[in-house]
Amino acid sequence: MLRPTTTIITSSTTSALLRTLTTTTTTTLPKTTTSTSTKRHHSSVSANELSHFSSLATSWWDPQGPSRVLHLMNPVRHDFIASCLAESTPISSTTPSSPMDPTNTHNRNNLRYLDIGCGGGIFAESLARTIPSSTSTSGEGNELLTRTRASSITALDPSPTLIKIARDHARLDPSVQAHLDSGKFKYVNSSLEEFIPTLHTPTPEGNTNGDARFDIVTLFEVLEHIDNIPGSITPQSFLANCLSVVKPGGWLIGSTIARTFPSWLVNQVVAEAPWPIGVVPRGTHEWKKFVNPGELEGWVQEGLMRGQDGRAVRGGSEALEGAKWRCEGVVYFPGLGWKLVKGSESWGNYFWAVKKGV
Repeated sequence: MLRPTTTIITSSTTSALLRTLTTTTTTTLPKTTTSTSTKRHHSSVSANELSHFSSLATSWWDPQGPSRVLHLMNPVRHDFIASCLAESTPISSTTPSSPMDPTNTHNRNNLRYLDIGCGGGIFAESLARTIPSSTSTSGEGNELLTRTRASSITALDPSPTLIKIARDHARLDPSVQAHLDSGKFKYVNSSLEEFIPTLHTPTPEGNTNGDARFDIVTLFEVLEHIDNIPGSITPQSFLANCLSVVKPGGWLIGSTIARTFPSWLVNQVVAEAPWPIGVVPRGTHEWKKFVNPGELEGWVQEGLMRGQDGRAVRGGSEALEGAKWRCEGVVYFPGLGWKLVKGSESWGNYFWAVKKGV
């Protein structure tokens, strides 16, 4: 069983940060969304989607605003990540000990994270808060283990407006600001397609910096916003790109919505209804872009094979050896928040994860 959900920030800290953010954002950010068109990245996400989410920028960090369901989902995201790590923790190359040493992964916070489609940073910042500071040690001088085992996080988003919101909010907390200053926490205004080549950029000496892939790649509430243009951009090709930046033995972890009648009723009819019934702005979702768990598992298998041999070949492949698939439904209960409910994957929202074979 998964451990109970826990809050990431105290209520008093949240209130203080929100008061400061309100003062900051109203003076530095434009109320229009023109900034999203000034720097158009090559991205799998449509321009309309980027414009929609950028228009929510000034309310992104309001826990009672249009993004409140994402704030409420954050603790469950951490729970699901912890359950994946409990099942199999990646062996990080940042650890100096032997890969065969069992203390290599279980006694160190050494995992590198990449958050794709970070938006205004709701999850990325909460993950950054789990990165130990230089003073986070036990009485014996050993580093205190965290649930995420994170040593660093890089957060990507193609919207410059949302990246600005994310950076501004992160700077309000000295502990998070310290991670930004040290480089353990980075926001990058880029699409995934543009970011991948930078991982292999050679140094002036002509060498690359080893394996620049990540131990954990997260993809929360992104897949249902990916364009599907056959022959050009598809969710399958996007997933293949995501898997290409995961180290062998690492995890790709995400959440999305099933394309079923119950999900249409809940996520579009009810969720996008006018206030006080609705919980997200109208136009947030397109039902036809929702993805059923069985479809997604097939796409993941295709992506693993494409990453292995450069071709999308269905059937048996060594790329699938050692891979693991996980899927678990998550349900929103008014007054209680989000709860993981096994067997509810077809109802609507669900978490999924794939562990790459070693």
